[in-house]
Amino acid sequence: MSAPEKIPSTTWQEKEPISRELRLLREELWGPIPPRERIQWSNALLDNPPTDLTVMGKLQNTQLLHRDGIVMNRQWVAVARYWDDLGVTAYEWLLQKGTLASNTPENTTPAEDPWGDCTDEERRAWTAATLQFPPMFLGATVMGLHDRHAKQTGITNSKGWIDLALEFRAAGFTPEEFIELNTQVRKFHKRGQRNTMITTTWGNLNKEYVRLNAQQWTNWLARYRAGEEPLALTEELLSPHWIAQ
Repeated sequence: MSAPEKIPSTTWQEKEPISRELRLLREELWGPIPPRERIQWSNALLDNPPTDLTVMGKLQNTQLLHRDGIVMNRQWVAVARYWDDLGVTAYEWLLQKGTLASNTPENTTPAEDPWGDCTDEERRAWTAATLQFPPMFLGATVMGLHDRHAKQTGITNSKGWIDLALEFRAAGFTPEEFIELNTQVRKFHKRGQRNTMITTTWGNLNKEYVRLNAQQWTNWLARYRAGEEPLALTEELLSPHWIAQ
């Protein structure tokens, strides 16, 4: 075994040195996939293991997991290499795996456009709005991949996010009004307190997210457009709906 060699770090904190053999193995396994994408694929594979691992396989995976954030099991990396060669990103692979909740229903076809008659400008505006106030929590890996993909393309392809946008659009909201409403409502949403107007969803890791029902807030929209101050308006509408503990 040769002496460990120092790998240049791109961050302020220097990484632990690794042997030349381990470095060569890493590059052999991951090939042309860039370091950042290797981490994305590793997180996706850890969330959706393609195979059961033996004790040896688990040891292989942890060799560089804490240092570089990547798995090193040959079978797992082969899955990433296969899909990467086809031009599929880790996020798109998760979509195909059905990891994203409320993914495309079985009775729809790929030719159907989930955004319906929304213009490209509307899709981008609603994507930006729902990135600020997502409908659910799907785990740090999936949320990070979803948000990165949506920001890069400008338009989300996750049905849960699209459904939220279309629901508020159908109720007459603009993306800006959706943001204003959610901003004001969250000022009154406190842990341990319940209000029937502040509806929520539960995601991965039992994490609760505010997910408002658009039809419950059409009165707010009409009064907001009439010029009422949004904070006082929101407080007034919430007032009779608090649940006594």
